[in-house]
Parts: sequence; C-alpha cells; structure tokens
Amino acid sequence: MATSLPLLLLVSTLCLVHALPEHYTTISRDVVVIGGGSSGTYAAVNLKARGHTVAVLEQQNRLGGHVETYIDPSTGQPSNLGVIDLYNNSVNNAYFSLLGVPIRAVPPATTQNAFLDFATGKPVPAYDPNTPFLPALEAYLAYITETYPYLSLSYENLTYPVPAELLEPFTVFAARHNFTAILQLFNGIAENIGNLWQLPTYHGIHALDPHIITAILTGFVNAASGNNQDIYNAAERFLGSQNVFLNSTITAVDRSGSCFHLPEPAAVCVLSRAGSTTTLTKARKLLVSIPTTLASLASASIDLDTHERAVFSHFTGFTYGVAVVEAPHLDGNTSYNNIGTHTPDNLLSLPGAFAITPIEPHVGKGGKFSAWFGAVEGTGWTPERVEKLVAGDVVHIGGGSTAEVTFDFLKIHVPFRLHVPPAAVAGGFYKELYALEGRKNTFWTGAAWAEQDSSQIWMWSEVSLLPKMLAALA
Repeated sequence: MATSLPLLLLVSTLCLVHALPEHYTTISRDVVVIGGGSSGTYAAVNLKARGHTVAVLEQQNRLGGHVETYIDPSTGQPSNLGVIDLYNNSVNNAYFSLLGVPIRAVPPATTQNAFLDFATGKPVPAYDPNTPFLPALEAYLAYITETYPYLSLSYENLTYPVPAELLEPFTVFAARHNFTAILQLFNGIAENIGNLWQLPTYHGIHALDPHIITAILTGFVNAASGNNQDIYNAAERFLGSQNVFLNSTITAVDRSGSCFHLPEPAAVCVLSRAGSTTTLTKARKLLVSIPTTLASLASASIDLDTHERAVFSHFTGFTYGVAVVEAPHLDGNTSYNNIGTHTPDNLLSLPGAFAITPIEPHVGKGGKFSAWFGAVEGTGWTPERVEKLVAGDVVHIGGGSTAEVTFDFLKIHVPFRLHVPPAAVAGGFYKELYALEGRKNTFWTGAAWAEQDSSQIWMWSEVSLLPKMLAALA
C-alpha cells in the first residue's frame, strides 16, 4: 500500500520532536562547529577573533584531533606522534601569536638511517639510499608550479576536462618527467597515501605541493615545549569553557530552519549530550569538520539530503596510526625506514609500518621507539591486528620474538586521507563537493577539503573557507 506524502511529513515531524528530551539547556551562537580537530578548532578560533560567537562540539576529551603526544612516564619527555611538524609561515605564526603559544625550529634528527624491507628485515640490493633527490625535487617543483598551480591547498580550482596525466598513477607521471628520485622522499614524509604506485597524480601533486616542498627545504616548526597539544589547550582557553563542549555526542541535527518544530526556530539546531547534560545549540550557521564519509556523518546524526549523500558516497579512507613500542633488539641510534624488494621503484607495500624511530636516541640496544603504520583498507584494523603487524615488523628488522615487543601507546585513525577514484574526479566530483559550501546554512572543512596537513588546512581556511563564512555571517 502506498504511503501518502502528508503521512510521511507527519512521521518526519514526530521524529524531530521526539529527538528533544524533557530537560535540556539552550544556547545560541553565530556558528556551531561539529568537530574540534585541526580544521574545526582553527575556524572556531578565527571566527571568534573576528567577532562571532561559536560553540565547538567535540567527542574526545580534548581538542586537537590527530595530534597525539606520548609523555614518557619515567622522564616526562613529550614526543609528538600525530601532528609532528608545522610550516614556518605567516598564517601559522599569526595563529600561534593569537593563542600565545611559543614555537621553535624542529631540531634535526641525530639518528642514522637504515632502509630495509620490513617484510624480510633485509636491505634491498637494487635500492641506493644515496641517490641524490634534490635536482629531481627542484625540477618537480618548477613543473607543478607552472603547470598545475591550482592543485595547491585544495581541489577547488581543478580545471575541466581534467588533464589526462592527472588521472594516471603518480609513479607513471614521475617516470615520464624524470622525477622518480623523489618517490622515496614523498613516501617518507607523507602520512599514509596508500600504495604510491596506485596513487592518482592529482592526489600526489596535491599532497606534495609547493608549500610542503618549501618547508622541506627551509625547515619546520612546532610548539616550543615539544608538545603540539599545547596549541589546542591554548585554543580551548581562547574559546572559553562556555564555548567548548568536550566528550560530546551529537544526537540530532536539524537544518530545516524549524529547530525541531520549536516555537522559536533557528537556521540550524544541534542537540548534543555530554554525560548527563543535554545541550540544544541554536545557530545561524553550521560548520562540519569531521570526516565527510557517510558513516562518520551518520555517527554525528547529520541530516544529509539526497544530494549530499550522493556526493559524500564517493569518499573512502585509509587506516593510519601511531604506536610507541619497547623493542629490546633494535638499535637505539637508528631510524628504520620501510622499502620494498619486489615493488615498483622499491616503494613499501601496505599494510605495514612506514618507519620505526627511537624516541630518545641512544647508543646501544633497546629503548622506546615510535612506529607509524598504515593500510589501504579503511576498516577492519583492530588494535590487536595492528599490534601483531607492527610487532612482526619489529622482529623482522631487529630479531627476537614478538613476545618481547611491548606497546606503551597505540592510536588508530580511520577514516584517514579521504580520496575518490579518477573516474569520479573526471566526472566533476570536486566541482560538486565545493558547491556544497554554504548550502543549507552549512559549511564544510577538514583534510578532505584541503589536505591531510594542518598547515595546509589553516592556509586554505584563510583563502577560502573563512572568507565565505564571514560573508555569509555579515
């Protein structure tokens, strides 16, 4: 039997009304931000600095998202494991100054490098780590700056039809232009980009753009304390406790303008719960800064319409994470880098660890090591599975048994580095994606809209996101 439209509307209305509990606190802000990671926090701080009221709803017990800091319980020494390096540029320096966070130049590494196939624990005869990469990097920089300047910071200005070479694998592009010498560098500095020989060139150029190359050549910065969480603790203080809602679960979002059919509506209404407290945030605009996969958006109860659902359905993500391991058989003065024996250009093959590096370099065996790992699948990587993978890599390169490898810290990020297939990009995916900005009083930000890089997210926010939001709020 067919269901009438009036009945469907009635059911929809009743569902929205039912979303409101008996007791809740109502607040009103210019902007409500879902997600207090790098992008959401930066936008919130700068909206407040420019005269607008904000509320940030974050599910963790802190702001900062992918920032992960390990504090050694025996020494109190912090180690940045998530966001490690930031660019020394005017956007970042203005942000640090606004928050009152002193910064320092990232000190150079003091360890020696070993390049091994972590699957075998052995060097790769065909790979020469002393092959100079600087000439190829300079040639690459000149080429992309002249040919594809619009791929810097975002895909917002991608041209159509998309040039054919942008849809090819990045390794094919690199070979055509004699840039192959930069591939190991790229794989080493980029947080999980998947198997590089499968990476489309539009994603590769976007990730290895002129801004990060400049930072590679001139040096990075981070918080002077050595703990990048300081940036987000300062942001929380700047925003004020009345505007930051940690440990929050979003239970309902209404962007229809009716605010759950209350007598006093608002353009956007978000219902959230933290402990025993429920808050209804009424706002003029919504900023979504969580990963824009259908699963992540559903977990935040965001009321997607059919068009938004169709656009976001193209996104998939990788798995990426960090760990601190105690490894008695590894050399405390060696940074171990994963490469491949039988892979294109001797690139590492996922799943696996990218690198395993001493936290406090020292002469002799043993100690604590940081490990960064990844997988091309965006699901299925439980802590137990990751520990087995990383412990296996440690044993392959250092010897001993997995029983001797202990984990002091482990954090898995999924979905990581959202990406879309070449066919979708050629079909105008990014044109549709950025057209969502401002629609239904909603703005979007995050790594998928800029790059999986805090510095580039902040730069993109200044040239694209914030001007649009400020104009809409005027």
